[in-house]
Amino acid sequence: MKELSLTLCVLSALLGGISSACAQEAMQPVEAVQPVWRTDVTSNITQRLELFKLVPGGQAQNIRLTGVNNRQVFDFGVRNDELLSKAVLELNFTASPALIAGRSQINVLLNGQVQRSLAITPEMLGKRFNAQIKLDPKHAQAANQVSLEFIGHDKDICTTPTSESLWLEIDPSSALLLHKQKVKVANDLSRWPLPFIDTAGNASSVIPFVFGSVPGSETKEAAAVMASLVGTYTKWRGADFPVYYNTQPVAGHFFVFATNSNRPDFLKDVPLVDGPEVMMLDAPGSLYAKMLIIAGRDEADLLTAARALASSGRVMIGERFKVTDYKLPEARQAYDAPNWADPNNPIVFFSLMEYPGQLTSRGYEPAPVHLSMRLPPDLYMVRSGGIDVNLKYRFTKPQGADSAQLRMLINNFLAESVNLPTKTAIGEQLWRLPSINGPLATSLLEPSALASLNDLSFQIGYYRELNEGTPDNCKSVVLLPHQIEIDPSSSITLDGVYHFVELPNLALFTQSGYPFSQYADLSETVAIIAEDAPAEKVTTLLNTVGRIASVTGAVATHLTVTGKVDQKLLEDKDVLLISEMPLTLPDFKQPNAEDLYKAVQAIVSGQEASDEGSVLFSPLAGVGAVVSMQSAFDSAKTVVALLSEGHSGSFLLNEKLQDPNALFTASGSVSIVQEGSVLSFDVGSRYTVGFLPWYHRVWQSLSNSPLILALCTLICAVLVGGSIFYFMRLWVKGRSR
Repeated sequence: MKELSLTLCVLSALLGGISSACAQEAMQPVEAVQPVWRTDVTSNITQRLELFKLVPGGQAQNIRLTGVNNRQVFDFGVRNDELLSKAVLELNFTASPALIAGRSQINVLLNGQVQRSLAITPEMLGKRFNAQIKLDPKHAQAANQVSLEFIGHDKDICTTPTSESLWLEIDPSSALLLHKQKVKVANDLSRWPLPFIDTAGNASSVIPFVFGSVPGSETKEAAAVMASLVGTYTKWRGADFPVYYNTQPVAGHFFVFATNSNRPDFLKDVPLVDGPEVMMLDAPGSLYAKMLIIAGRDEADLLTAARALASSGRVMIGERFKVTDYKLPEARQAYDAPNWADPNNPIVFFSLMEYPGQLTSRGYEPAPVHLSMRLPPDLYMVRSGGIDVNLKYRFTKPQGADSAQLRMLINNFLAESVNLPTKTAIGEQLWRLPSINGPLATSLLEPSALASLNDLSFQIGYYRELNEGTPDNCKSVVLLPHQIEIDPSSSITLDGVYHFVELPNLALFTQSGYPFSQYADLSETVAIIAEDAPAEKVTTLLNTVGRIASVTGAVATHLTVTGKVDQKLLEDKDVLLISEMPLTLPDFKQPNAEDLYKAVQAIVSGQEASDEGSVLFSPLAGVGAVVSMQSAFDSAKTVVALLSEGHSGSFLLNEKLQDPNALFTASGSVSIVQEGSVLSFDVGSRYTVGFLPWYHRVWQSLSNSPLILALCTLICAVLVGGSIFYFMRLWVKGRSR
């Protein structure tokens, strides 16, 4: 009201006079009016992030700060089309009862800026305490880091940092509460992949795909190209692609596929196109949402537009991009996925780095340096092979009589360690690690083994002697931070590896997308999905392709989609089948898994599967299945079927497929997916794919059959012993003459 009255007074003055009321009003103090500095802010969003899930490198099991390890950081992101207006850290913790209140404290920082210094009070000691700490949103960026620093004292003087009574435990219920507003951005394709794909945080992406009606095979191929493109950006975060037919999603950005003759009704005002085109427009009825339109005269144009958008080197400006000179690139070679290391050459650490500074660690106790190394999942290492590590490093020299040790871990298992010298800060180690003697590991419980995705960890530990003082003779201790740097020119070399694998093995599919990921652009893959497939089945196709692309880092530009079984088309191809559950199962047991296996065999062979089972599942329960078998059209190719029962089953299966860390326990040839569990069965015949020299094949067969191996050993011993005895007799007989 005060602002309104001042406005009226200004208008009166402009008209030639000013009233006494206005004069009195002018004498009153006026509160400063905050300027409206953003006019593009729309709806409000509240987001709650569990603090333990924001720990760099993955979810933490527990967080304990001590006198030496007194710092913990948490990463979170703010999308490019969001504005952070308020942030609150809900910190639940338990402090050691031995701490001195008032002298001990917790410092909270946001991107290096102190937000609050929380003093430890007597009521906080020895019990769980809750603190609400406001963070200044002006210090927030796209990628943010919240830091907790613990400063503890258990003595008035001579506090020793290594004292066991200096600790503060962070409770798993701690969370970060973010209040954000959506921001309306300009329609400019030069911002691609923003705002549709944003990888500033750790959250998965949900991008609806909209079609005018049930899409044809070429339109499904175009959609698969876009889903795989998203997967190359989201990587380990995951992505979900809910499908809509002639319906606009309620909220958020989305993709639309539209031809001149088949487009959603809400695009009726968008002009027809004369060729492949990509457009970024405002979503109808939304204050902030954008739609990316893949447009064309027909389905072939949609596929061209999607492939052109996925190709690198395209310059796009404004809200429309017309494709005029696109040429489909040649199919990729086997095992050349951008995210996979080449096992036939030395793997240099520089090629594994994801960001600058990844090979450097600092602190009183430097955190381990981590590198991810993804290998082709069908590698087989023979007994005569091994792993050669050429490790170059720099580190801060130990002080005085202190010492230091460097350790290398592979997938959290100790691979090698060495005591570091004290006279030099530069070193190099040549390590020969033993062979894994067999295929890559598919379980984290297998020690000292490589897997398709490996965590290479390097950590340095310092041994310190700290002499405590007394109140009469206080000896202060100053801990200097240490630093370790792994040289990017360090390398790891695999010796004695072949591409050879025994199938079916669903663990290879769920963890690495194999066998389809062998050719990263899916040039050797045919996806079979019904022409009139419901929306949830198309989502299954898109989530699967996006999952494979997140592993390979390549776009599925050469994927073939068909609606029927065509023997000529399926020759020399791996087959991805998306279908309704062909029969109902009376129970989750081995015989039922065999029935399901045979039913899928019949489908892929072009036959009709008979449903002789009894109904077990209610529509609300939901069940999915993943089945793998040898292709009937090529002995070196594989069929993987993704099956689901009804809407609920499809929802459950799609939920698992969009999470890269789900379904990791699947194995064998048949996996039944239920809510909260995956049951695996090994049915059907087994076969091998790849090349392994015959003598290694013989050894592999013998090593898998201990009784046969023992019998062969006994026979060899008898033959060798008999031969020695025979030649000794001849030699003795010759001497007697």
